[in-house]
Amino acid sequence: MKRVLTGVFVLLLPVAGICAVKSDVADAIMRGDDAAARKLVDQHADVNVAQADGATALHWAVFHSDKDAVDLLLKAGANPKAANRDGATPLWLASVNGDPAIIEALIKAGADANEKLPLGRSPLMLASRTGNVAAMKALIDHGADVNAKETLRGTTPIMWAADEGHAPAIQFLIQHGANFSAQSDLDRK
Repeated sequence: MKRVLTGVFVLLLPVAGICAVKSDVADAIMRGDDAAARKLVDQHADVNVAQADGATALHWAVFHSDKDAVDLLLKAGANPKAANRDGATPLWLASVNGDPAIIEALIKAGADANEKLPLGRSPLMLASRTGNVAAMKALIDHGADVNAKETLRGTTPIMWAADEGHAPAIQFLIQHGANFSAQSDLDRK
């Protein structure tokens, strides 16, 4: 039996090699090697080739809050709506980081301020959790729904800000029409 399994494994190795996708641009940005990434972009490398988990070069540039790399990649045609295997988009990462300049760049390139993230969460919910009012403003200025409800418990951006104790964020959301009387749905499972 062991011999058969070993034989099957050896037969599958070449197939695994064929299926593996090399993402040089994403790998360079992941390492923080902007010079290598710029060289690859100048050579017209495909900036949208994803790593095995679905992360693109743009995901990594946003993760590192590298605005110059974000701009380079968007100019080279990076897809601002690309989602990794877990459903995370570059806008999701920028919202988690509370990065208003990158949020603005992604939306101008076509990202949706009201995109539905895993569990129905919105970018504004994630930005509200950071308490970064400038990031929240960037999303609201582009039509983010201040009363959006996620699907797990029915929470809203104001609840996310309140959960983290961000009084200025709460005040900002109220000033922009957030329902401060909203209640989550504790019965959802």
